[in-house]
Amino acid sequence: MIPLLLTAALLCGGMENPSLPLRPLSIPTPTNPPTDTAELRLSPDGTIFPVAPGTQITARVHGAFIMPLTDPGRTMIRVELVFPLLSKNGKATLLPVGTKLMGRVHLLRGELRFVDFETLILPDERALGVPEGLFRLGPGSLLDLHEGTPAMLTVWRPLRIEAFGPAR
Repeated sequence: MIPLLLTAALLCGGMENPSLPLRPLSIPTPTNPPTDTAELRLSPDGTIFPVAPGTQITARVHGAFIMPLTDPGRTMIRVELVFPLLSKNGKATLLPVGTKLMGRVHLLRGELRFVDFETLILPDERALGVPEGLFRLGPGSLLDLHEGTPAMLTVWRPLRIEAFGPAR
């Protein structure tokens, strides 16, 4: 009966590891940000807008935090934007509300540690790889992992981004 339950849980997207209580996610203290410019775009001929490092975006933890039973190094965290990222002039929506970022979390000596964001999923389900070190979680050193917990994202390095939402 137990193998059948485990198989069903894995087919439904996994399950929380019952032997590991859900702890806050540790956010490493940032070091110096990269100075090279990153780009996020789907089409090479689209207009791109600059976003300065330090720009903050309000988000929240999205979905249940699932720790795989066999490989805790493959654990992912999802955060969802609750406010859009707008161009400096406010006329273009660079990242619309509902955009999700998928980040990697490692279990290290019993502590869950945020590694980096890897994927950005737009509300229309288009996905983009996120350049290393582009967004940071914070402020603070810990983040509660329960559904709906407020989170702040900070653009950590210079960014040039295509408008992914309708003009305002």
